[in-house]
Amino acid sequence: MSSKSPVRSCEDVDETALSYAEIKALCAGNPLIAEKMNLDIEVAKLRMLKADHQSQHYRLEDDILKRFPERITALNERIAGIEKDSALYSSHSAKLVSTQTGTDGKLESATTAAFAGMTIDGKHYSEKETAGKALLEACKTVTDKTEKPIGEYMGFKMSIHFDSINTRFHLYLRGSMTYQVDLGADAFGNITRINNALNELPEKLEGAKSQLESILVQQEAAKVELAKPFMLGDELAEKEAKLALLNAELNIDGKGGMDVVNDPDTRDENADELEPNPTIKLTNPGVTINYPTRPERKDIPAKSTKPLMMDRLRSYTADKQESASGKKSERDI
Repeated sequence: MSSKSPVRSCEDVDETALSYAEIKALCAGNPLIAEKMNLDIEVAKLRMLKADHQSQHYRLEDDILKRFPERITALNERIAGIEKDSALYSSHSAKLVSTQTGTDGKLESATTAAFAGMTIDGKHYSEKETAGKALLEACKTVTDKTEKPIGEYMGFKMSIHFDSINTRFHLYLRGSMTYQVDLGADAFGNITRINNALNELPEKLEGAKSQLESILVQQEAAKVELAKPFMLGDELAEKEAKLALLNAELNIDGKGGMDVVNDPDTRDENADELEPNPTIKLTNPGVTINYPTRPERKDIPAKSTKPLMMDRLRSYTADKQESASGKKSERDI
């Protein structure tokens, strides 16, 4: 019903059960019927497998021509964007590091500032606590589902969106790419979440590269699989040819030419062999042709007046209905 090729099949549980082909062959007395029906089943299975093989090929063609190129292009853009954002974050992080060198020019110590400063609603906050509180206040100004720009942090633009379904605020950091951070009720915790999201940029870059490598491998595997032919094609062609020969031998032309089982036999079982009849003269004078015709039958008994089974069944059903309604049937009378 889904118009898709089935992926599972099963055989009859009871191996001793007669198949339809065997029952039909027993009724017809012709073993070719059983062979034909078995071939019909085998050919149908092989055609179904071929249709599934073709469907898989169509899907592989779509993947190779459309899905894989789109995924590869998107991943290449994502990798390039994350690389730019990583460089941007590294350049701002380097400004937070202060170094001290000795008289010989060697590095003696390096310290990193605890907070780089954050701009919210046009105001710069250099302390983590005040910046965190200002971020919470900015969340209160978001009353609808629209995304609201609020400021900048470490070279990334910040905006807030309220998720009414999960009743939480999402902070978006936008550079070349966009990164989402879920905000909580703690001022210091929100700053930590933002820093963690930016510190995970190298991991995101490696993940994107791994996905690209996997897609390229899948693309090559799809090309190899697409080049494979249907393995049972020769068997299908052989059985289709054999089935065509059987149909021709049984005089089954697909147009009701001959039904071996249901062909009504109008011959009389008591009919004698046909014997030549005296000549029948045609209208054309001087031409006579002998036609073998059926002789008159004198010893054929009359047709039985015994009611047919269906008539007896109808009569019995009618009697039961009348008995149920309290009326007497003709048989009771």
